[in-house]
Amino acid sequence: MGKPVTDMGNVKKSQELKKHAAAIHCSNTLSLLQRKISNALLYHAYKELLIKEEHEISIKQLCQLIAYQGHNYAAIKDALRGLISTVIEWNLTNDETGTEDWTASSILASVSLQGPLCYYAYSPRMKQLLHSPSMFGKINLVIQSRFKSSYGLALYENCTRYRGLPYTKWANITLFRQLMGIPDGKYDIFRDFKRRVLDKAVEEVNTYSDLVIEPELMREGRRVAKIRFRIKERSKKLRLGVPIIKSQEKIEDKVSNIRLKLVNEYGLSEEQTRQLLSEYELEFLIEKIYVVESSANYQQGKVHNLAGYLISALKHDYQLPRANLDNHTFIKQLKEREETELDELKRQIELIHQEYLVYREAVIDEAIARLAAEEKHVFMERFYQFAAPAIHTVLSLQAGKYSKDTILLSPQIKGLLRQYAYRELDFLELYSLEEFVAQLSTEKQNLWRRLKASQPDHPVLQYSD
Repeated sequence: MGKPVTDMGNVKKSQELKKHAAAIHCSNTLSLLQRKISNALLYHAYKELLIKEEHEISIKQLCQLIAYQGHNYAAIKDALRGLISTVIEWNLTNDETGTEDWTASSILASVSLQGPLCYYAYSPRMKQLLHSPSMFGKINLVIQSRFKSSYGLALYENCTRYRGLPYTKWANITLFRQLMGIPDGKYDIFRDFKRRVLDKAVEEVNTYSDLVIEPELMREGRRVAKIRFRIKERSKKLRLGVPIIKSQEKIEDKVSNIRLKLVNEYGLSEEQTRQLLSEYELEFLIEKIYVVESSANYQQGKVHNLAGYLISALKHDYQLPRANLDNHTFIKQLKEREETELDELKRQIELIHQEYLVYREAVIDEAIARLAAEEKHVFMERFYQFAAPAIHTVLSLQAGKYSKDTILLSPQIKGLLRQYAYRELDFLELYSLEEFVAQLSTEKQNLWRRLKASQPDHPVLQYSD
């Protein structure tokens, strides 16, 4: 083996471990430290895996490979003991032959700590599997050192073999739970599993690894049956360690949008809305809203009790009217619809913003016009002094269009005059943008709240005088 890792900030090709797909896609409950040590030991032994019965590595070198900076070597010892006692199982379909193979083995056959050295060995079956992979994923040891949870590293390992492909394969939820190391009886409700395991693992992969992933769910009725991940290489412009997608924030934005929609468009009370959000998974609720709004009765304006229609759709699991609409197509259409609705929302908000600008200009113009003759003379003299550089520039560049007598017709100078008046006229009473929106119709106020919930960084919302 080459030199130990001394700079954990650089990702090097030489520190990529080709790990057998079965060893990546295994059912186990390894801790984060155990996963890191397991990969590091295999990386260290790989070239001599079939030649030597036993391998050796210094504890210091092992700690460098996993970026372990503590001095609690008892934790290393406990993790190694766990690799001997942990049995991993493979019960997966071979991608090439289509046959299902089952294998069980401890990760390490034996381990011995003698002073500063660690001696370890693999069983013959493990050596054959690990050294001659028919399929493999590349696991970078420097990248793995960044992970903070076993769930995040497990998900990275399970996704990395699909590098270069747009998606992983669909996996049923029971198998995926095993791959993530979730024991039976823990996080049995998918909502809990998603919040405590899936969302956090996805965020870690997107923050610390060279992959960017996004989960997609397939349902059978109300139940989530399968999962796969959209995969792409992380852009080199995106710095590692900085979250790309803050899953929880994204979920909270969706919840805010749905809450507003249910109250303002479906006529549900706040209490009814909270009850639906607690009783049903968010994705299922969104799906049934889509089903309701795709129905012929809704499209033709024949639904007189929209809230009742939605509640019935939830309770009885209404489906889309078109047969054979696969999950991928449904998700694609749903995203396209969300994008279209968001574009329309932004257009409506921009119209509201334009209304505000017209109102603002009218109020300022009226305030200037109300000045007494002497006050207005003094005010304008001061303005001309204030705006002299801008006036000179306009007259120089557009001499054929404006003169000293008509300079106030210039949009640039007119705008400057309004800014000056806003600053200088103490008696000017002008609503802020938020206050102006509060005077508009309920429909426009709802549009404004929806934009604030879904696009808090939209430029219109950042507008200030």
